Amino acid sequence: MTKYEKDRLLEPRFVFKATAVNHISYGVSDSARSRDFYVELFNMDCVYDDGKSCYLAFGRPRRVICISESTRPGKKPFVDHVGFSIRGFDMKVVKAKLNRFGLAPKSEGDYAFSLLDPDGYRIQVCAEKGVFPETVAHETDGTGGKNTRPGVFKASAVNHIAYHVADYARSRDFYMDLFGMELRFEDGKKCSVAFGEPEDAIYITPSRRPDKKPCVDHLGISIKGFNLLTVEGELKRLGLNPEPDGDYAWTIFDPDGYKIQVCAEKGVFPGAALVGR
Repeated sequence: MTKYEKDRLLEPRFVFKATAVNHISYGVSDSARSRDFYVELFNMDCVYDDGKSCYLAFGRPRRVICISESTRPGKKPFVDHVGFSIRGFDMKVVKAKLNRFGLAPKSEGDYAFSLLDPDGYRIQVCAEKGVFPETVAHETDGTGGKNTRPGVFKASAVNHIAYHVADYARSRDFYMDLFGMELRFEDGKKCSVAFGEPEDAIYITPSRRPDKKPCVDHLGISIKGFNLLTVEGELKRLGLNPEPDGDYAWTIFDPDGYKIQVCAEKGVFPGAALVGR
């Protein structure tokens, strides 16, 4: 048990207030191919591209998918880490609080610290302006101009991050306490915690892996003006073979075979948003 876990038994607390998913670091086999897929499907803005990696921004406040070449065997796709924006970021204050709870923060420039969650998964605590504010401030395609082709849909937020862990309750408490996230759904086996406006969420479920190693199973992307049949038609037209996921989402696979859900802004399970309110 970490010092943070021991402390929360005595005094549950909200250390910071998360306002959005700052960024998702995503490893792929071909960054240009993935860049084009996400830009053209979700109308994301390519705000940085050096030929090996790129940053795709969307929504207000800005969320970013940072795409780079996978370091896994066979260039298997994976989410390396997730950054969370917090309100009122101050380097000295944030560092002091993280150290106080034994979370061993590592500086990532002037606007972020990285640390490990209870499962050893790396996350970042970030300023709302972003880790690299000079890039996300501009909505360009990396060459100084706007994206040349409009996307099929308009991404507005990270609907959810499906996170698999060894102990869902332990992870629930960690993220609620550290980031002031609010419980939206829980059934004794899994839960959803939400934060920000518009809301982003983390769906926390037990890992199905024999070693219980944590992983991000899939990402849900909210789009504006979601209509179940219209979205299905567009996805089929693009040859993406959408799989149904209730009345508010379709599941597809990106060029690397990574699972993505195209979701209504109200969420995949809109009734869950009423829990805890």
